[in-house]
Amino acid sequence: MNQNKIISKHLLFIILIGIMLMNFACSSGQRQASEDLVKYVDPMIGTAGHGHTFPGATTPFGMIQLSPSNDNRAWDWCSGYHYSDSVLKGFAHNHVSGGGLGAFGDFLLMPTSGELKLSPGSDANPDDGYRSRFSHDTEKPHAGYYTVHLDDYDIKVELTATPRVGFHRYTFNNSGENHIIIDPTHSVREGVRITEIEILSDIELRGSKTSNGAAGPRTVYFYAQFSKPFDKSGIAIDNSIANNKAKASKKNALAFVSYNLSSGDQVEVKLALSYVSYAGAKMNFDAEAKNTNFDSALKNAEELWLEKLSKFEIKGTEKQKRIFYTGIYHSQIAPNLISDVDGNYVVEQKQLHSDITQYSNYSTWDTYRATHPLLTLVEHEKTAEFVNSLASRWTEAKVSLPIWECGGFDNFCMIGRSPISVMGEAILKDIKGIDIESAYLAMRQAAFDQSKASPNYGKNDGMDSYLKRNYITVDVGNSVSKTTEYNYHDFVLAQVAKKLSKSEDYELFTKRSRGYRNLWNKEKMYLWPKTEDGDWVEMRINVWDDLDPHYVSGNIWAYSAYVPHEVDHLIEMVGGEDIFVKWLDKIFADTSAMIGKQHVDISGFIGKYGHGDEPSQHMPYLYSYANAPHRTQELVREICHTMYSDKPEGFINNEDLGQMSSWYLFSSMGFYPVSPGSKEYVIGSPLHDEVIIHLANGKMFKITAINNSKENKYVKSVSYNGKNLENYIITHDMIMNGGELLFEMKSTK
Repeated sequence: MNQNKIISKHLLFIILIGIMLMNFACSSGQRQASEDLVKYVDPMIGTAGHGHTFPGATTPFGMIQLSPSNDNRAWDWCSGYHYSDSVLKGFAHNHVSGGGLGAFGDFLLMPTSGELKLSPGSDANPDDGYRSRFSHDTEKPHAGYYTVHLDDYDIKVELTATPRVGFHRYTFNNSGENHIIIDPTHSVREGVRITEIEILSDIELRGSKTSNGAAGPRTVYFYAQFSKPFDKSGIAIDNSIANNKAKASKKNALAFVSYNLSSGDQVEVKLALSYVSYAGAKMNFDAEAKNTNFDSALKNAEELWLEKLSKFEIKGTEKQKRIFYTGIYHSQIAPNLISDVDGNYVVEQKQLHSDITQYSNYSTWDTYRATHPLLTLVEHEKTAEFVNSLASRWTEAKVSLPIWECGGFDNFCMIGRSPISVMGEAILKDIKGIDIESAYLAMRQAAFDQSKASPNYGKNDGMDSYLKRNYITVDVGNSVSKTTEYNYHDFVLAQVAKKLSKSEDYELFTKRSRGYRNLWNKEKMYLWPKTEDGDWVEMRINVWDDLDPHYVSGNIWAYSAYVPHEVDHLIEMVGGEDIFVKWLDKIFADTSAMIGKQHVDISGFIGKYGHGDEPSQHMPYLYSYANAPHRTQELVREICHTMYSDKPEGFINNEDLGQMSSWYLFSSMGFYPVSPGSKEYVIGSPLHDEVIIHLANGKMFKITAINNSKENKYVKSVSYNGKNLENYIITHDMIMNGGELLFEMKSTK
């Protein structure tokens, strides 16, 4: 008996060891599989066409976007780079990802060989300056890393980053005189007022740039260290060496350092940014780079991205994985860090201190639709930080919520009060760590603020008109678009008020959210501009110039369908489900010619549906509300297959700081947040046989598609944890509870 016990113990021990080894093998296999995810990120996707992405190195939501940068040649250089380039000016430390506006391009570095050249020259004749030709064949970026070969100098450039520090590694293949230009005068679509540069020692520089543009009137600072002492260094003013100067403060001041090197020698440069001060830049350097070299920084950057990417597992083709994981990457570049390690930051030219980590580059007019909803599934901590950062604009900085904030400056580029949606959605989804009362105060204040006005769209923001009527009249400009955006944001605010038991506010904002009903023109069957006297405006819908004063960026068809919080009432206004389906069909089938100048963002057409700009992107999913889900499934598949690719021209318009990618991510998984504040997702048509989402709460949500293929795009049945979803809706709570969304696919309607 005792012997049997001993044998049993031995068997139990062996079994336990076996289980441990199996678990180790599985975890090792999973870890290896996860490590491979980084290779699927291709930052070149979106750098061609009108995608406006940058190919360089960054970390999730970091201050640094270290990337090749050129002069402002046209709108398609908003990120500082375009795939059509064959010449590079250098490598700057911050850029906007996929935006329709450009900014930053701070502190450009350029390694050179041979004769010292202090002028950048031109793309047309790079030999006149320090620019260099290059080939896309030598650009090999992945998440957190970028490399290229400078053909004119035979120099290999490698870039990586920590959140506040850019890391350069240059391999010089020409022996003899080699140089590094440090140019603070470079910018992307900004006007530089003054630059400062100072050589502190034979391995240290610092400098600043004061400029004005989409990121406002601002001064940014840097501190840099080099891995080798300079053999020579100097300051240049107006492209001429300033003898015996180690410091200069001029509109056009830059520095150079020189080395006498052997072929194959490497020089590393670490440059820290601060939007606050020189002291802040040095503190950021000490915290993130003092004891870190290039290889360590690269490993850290890759691990940071791996942590984000591995929250999603998909079964698909290599192409699908490249598009999907690059989409995850693009969806988590912005918002971007703006506070220093000590908590100091600058907003609207006010230097402040906060215990709240501060972010900016809030393109919320785009990203409230899908990017922030995606983050509410997998990034609760960051979402709470974003909401608290936005709330602090009112509670700490005493400025209203931004319309389009870049570098801590609200440039009012767009319309509405879209941060209300981002903040309200997070509160409604019970994300922990949010200061709810501060957030509500900031949201409510913004809902009445009359001080904001876009320089691009109409005479003012129309809040005065809106507060009188719950809709905006034509004298304001872009009245229909502004009305629908305000209405939706008020809906979200009403839901938050209800959650917080603020009954009067709930009733007030619910009433305001229905103002669009006053603009429904029964004869025209569209949301139509109206005068202060209540008369309809005369307008031709086949003329862009007639539409442009009344609809922002998105067109009449997009904004007439933009009632995401009351789709059922929109269907009722159109005339019921059958007529609504025909109404949508007409929009998607209408290929009639348009006259006049088309807005640059309205692109990616299926009929008059333009996927290239955000206000329309919910429209394919509206069919499901009218008992025609097969049309949603057809259109979603068509858009995924024709308007996204793994090539540099992978987007049909601006990627918009994650929104275009997030639409694809949701749609390829099989559901989409038409109205994020409702906490509901509409079922579509999944591209992948299987997707596993590792949720922020530690649970797992699995999407499985049986009999899935390009031909089998229609949903035969869909169930959640074994229960059929008859209404083609799944809720946020269902997803966050974990489990399985199971599709059975078919080839016919």
